[in-house]
Amino acid sequence: MENQPFQQTDNLIGKEIGRHKYSDLKSKIPELLTDLEKKQIEIYENRHNQTKQNSQYLHDYFEMINRPKVKTEIKIDVNELFTVFKNTFLDLNGKKFELNDVTRENIAPFLYYFSKNEKFFKCKNLSNLSKPSFDKGLLVIGDFGNGKTSVFKTFEKIFKNIPGYIFTGYSANHVVVEYEKCTDDILRKEFEQKMFKGKRYFDDVKTERTASNYGKVNIFKEILEERYNQKSLTYISCNYKEGFPNDINEALSEFGEKYGGRVYDRLFEMFNIIEFKGKSFRI
Repeated sequence: MENQPFQQTDNLIGKEIGRHKYSDLKSKIPELLTDLEKKQIEIYENRHNQTKQNSQYLHDYFEMINRPKVKTEIKIDVNELFTVFKNTFLDLNGKKFELNDVTRENIAPFLYYFSKNEKFFKCKNLSNLSKPSFDKGLLVIGDFGNGKTSVFKTFEKIFKNIPGYIFTGYSANHVVVEYEKCTDDILRKEFEQKMFKGKRYFDDVKTERTASNYGKVNIFKEILEERYNQKSLTYISCNYKEGFPNDINEALSEFGEKYGGRVYDRLFEMFNIIEFKGKSFRI
């Protein structure tokens, strides 16, 4: 029986008072409050201060995550990029990048484009068939075997870990093989995610065979149309049309013949068009 008053007091303290009771107690002269009433006021204020702190924390947190991200633009010096290019090319290919008048003109548009140097717009090998822009991708046309693929693979490695510059390369026939492995909707969606979005480089376009997956499919027609629709930055290398060496117009017309007029029209919106000069190194 001796412990009963303490049990009653504990029960009263444990039961949180409401706003009206709190207001009533706060209106009294502090010296006239009992210890129990003081404790009830303390518990009420502690709990409600904690609620305010939590609310402020959540407010600050959501304000932070919804704050517009400040993009930090990476500045690339063209001369430093050229030095890195030569070293990386040597590592990848086991031989130096051959420098002469032709190859200098070939590599210049790449260096100025990736470094966003205004000299890009005055490059000799940059075609005026498409209005040049740093916001467009690259369509590089040249003779077979003259180094287009090696150059792109070198830049792919250089930019492997640089945000805003990373791109992934695939040969055109590899894309066909990957598509033919899509045996269900999940694999098909994974394929589309990989080929329709992100910065991609497609090598040897126009040489790929027709895909066969539950019927014949012109897969690059679909890829190019979807990448246009999704505004995905694209890099492509291809050869001149067979029988029409050094004829850039015929090389571009072949896109229309193979993928349709809509793809042909969109080439000029999607790409800076560059000619890659010189004969094959494989001969």
